[in-house]
Amino acid sequence: MENGKTYRFYGWETADVKDQRGLTPRDYYDLLSRVWCRKTCAARMRDEWSEDNKTWGQCTITAFLLQDIYGGKVYGVPLPDGNYHCFNAVGGRVFDLTSEQFPAPLDYRNCPEQLRETHLGKTEKRLRYEELKDKLAAILPLEKREDNEMEEQIVTVKIKTKGEKCEMTDAEIKDWYASHIAKLFDPAYGTPEIEVKLERIEK
Repeated sequence: MENGKTYRFYGWETADVKDQRGLTPRDYYDLLSRVWCRKTCAARMRDEWSEDNKTWGQCTITAFLLQDIYGGKVYGVPLPDGNYHCFNAVGGRVFDLTSEQFPAPLDYRNCPEQLRETHLGKTEKRLRYEELKDKLAAILPLEKREDNEMEEQIVTVKIKTKGEKCEMTDAEIKDWYASHIAKLFDPAYGTPEIEVKLERIEK
């Protein structure tokens, strides 16, 4: 997914740890950029969120979501308003996927650890964390294979009819579903072979 591109978030150059899918924090930045939204932004900051600054108000839920994936610890940069800006430290690598919301660089030295139970114990943050987690899960690519190929996917489509005749042939229905389902997969991991099994149910 990275394809040699550069990033603007802090620590991107060394953010090369991999999860079970073979994805790095850089990959997750690409994925999260598709799902960060006003709804997942901190409520107190929501009015200032924009498509041009997608990471605004997303730090805590993003850092703990990355901790789910890579382990490690979450730390917080003290802010003037008394809050903390959360970031990740994994295996000696420090990275902050939401750092670009700030106009000036932050100081990541000697920051206090942030605890999941403290942050996600707050209902507002927990609900946003769950929302972001669900959105990410919905677009995650299938597990990466060593040969860069994907397993065949078999989808069963059941069509209920109530007496009226469907104008599409079975072949046309299968082709339509196969082409649309293929669009759900990340092209960086290849396009799976999709077999659609059609079952008509008269009712």
